[in-house]
Amino acid sequence: MTSKQLDDLRSILDPSEIIERDAPGYTEAAAPWSPMADQRPPLVVQPSSLESMTKVVKFLYDSDLDFGIRNTGTGSVSARDVIVSTHGFKDFDFNEEAETLTLGSGYDWGTIDQLMEKRAPGWQVVGARCTWVGVAGSALCGGLSWLSHEFGMISDPQNLLDMQVVLRDGRVLWATEEPDLMWALRGGGGNFGGQYCLKEPNFLPA
Repeated sequence: MTSKQLDDLRSILDPSEIIERDAPGYTEAAAPWSPMADQRPPLVVQPSSLESMTKVVKFLYDSDLDFGIRNTGTGSVSARDVIVSTHGFKDFDFNEEAETLTLGSGYDWGTIDQLMEKRAPGWQVVGARCTWVGVAGSALCGGLSWLSHEFGMISDPQNLLDMQVVLRDGRVLWATEEPDLMWALRGGGGNFGGQYCLKEPNFLPA
């Protein structure tokens, strides 16, 4: 990463959205689950709004920088230049009438379990078995749940209803607007854009 590229990134983000290598919180924001995969990039950016995310995604795709997008780091995502953290996206919208839950990609499933107990008592959602796993990464990679024997994987069509995605050109859309994109996201990993939030059904346990 050149000094100009660093300055350009700083110019499109709030200082609170930038974590440099010597800053507090860098290790937690950048380190992957596997230390062998850690490339210790000089910069982690953590957009706090959809507008910031669109600017970052477009900037990085238009550059020659090596980057990765991640939340909890349960996988082995790292990069030579920039990590884009989705940790700041914490939307949680439970719609009892529609029996759906829309949640931000910055959550882990343990936090979702706690929020469901507080805000949607008696309801459940098909989430990952491990509480520390991020919601978006698990959905993109299939997602095995304690409820999968009855309701299937997280990424199955009956469970993952939609995903809001930031495309490489900065456009934002719900993946169901592009059926091929929605198909690719079900198990395709983080190869098709930056995920901002997910929409899943809820159900009352029998």
